[in-house]
Amino acid sequence: MVLLADDEPMICSLIRSFLERAGYNVIQAGNGNEALQLAMAEPVPIAVFLTDVEMPEMDGFSAYRKIKKARPDIRVLFMSGGGIFSQLSLPQPLPFIQKPFGADALCVKLKDLLERSQPPHSDAIHVILVVDDDNTRRHRTSGILNQHGYAVLITSSVEEAELVADSIATIDLIITEVMFHGHSGVHLAEHLEASTREISTLLISHFDRDLLRGVSGFARQPEFLPNFFTAEVLLERVRRLLAE
Repeated sequence: MVLLADDEPMICSLIRSFLERAGYNVIQAGNGNEALQLAMAEPVPIAVFLTDVEMPEMDGFSAYRKIKKARPDIRVLFMSGGGIFSQLSLPQPLPFIQKPFGADALCVKLKDLLERSQPPHSDAIHVILVVDDDNTRRHRTSGILNQHGYAVLITSSVEEAELVADSIATIDLIITEVMFHGHSGVHLAEHLEASTREISTLLISHFDRDLLRGVSGFARQPEFLPNFFTAEVLLERVRRLLAE
C-alpha cells in the first residue's frame, strides 16, 4: 500500500498509474492535511508515503512527521520539482526523487526503499532553517547539520527566509546571521514570534556582541553564537535548543 500525496492532479494521476501498473495499491491525497486524514483512517498497513514536498495547507515534510508518529513503520519517499523546497537538504536516511521521473526510476527507488532496514524514528528528524548571505558559511553550517541527521533549509536573505518559513508547517530551529542588507536576522526572529510559532532562534555574527546591542530587538534574543564556531560548539548549541 502506497499513500500518494501531490497537489497537481495530472501529475498525481500519472504517478498513480505508474504505481498500479507495478502492482502497488494506492490511496491518493491532494495535500498534506488530506494525507494525514487518510493515514489515520486507513485500517491496513501503509508501506510507503510518497509525497511532494511543497503543497498547500500542509507541506509533505510536516505531514510525514505527523503520520510517522502514528505509523512508526511507514517509509517515505519525497518528491520535488524545485520551487522553494529546492533549498531543502535532507539527511542521508531520507530518500528523495527529483521530478520529472519515469516509471522505471520510481520503481527502482521504491524497491530500494522497501528492502532497507527499519526507517529512522520521527523524533530524530528536525528541520533547521539556516539564513546567511555568505555562501561559504551557509554551506558549511548546512553540511555540519546534514551530517548529523538534520534536515536543513538554506536561504541567503531574511526576505527569502520569511517566504520559506511561511511555506512549511514545521520548523524546529532557525540559525541566522544578524546583519544583512535590508532586514536583520532579529527581524526574522520577531516575524516568526508574531506568527505564534514557537521556534527557537540562534543568532550568529562575526561582530562583537556589544556592537550588536544597537540592532533593534537584539537584546531580546537570548541565544547568540559568535563566528567562527566549531562544529562541536554549533551541534552542542543546536541540541540544547531542540531539547528545550
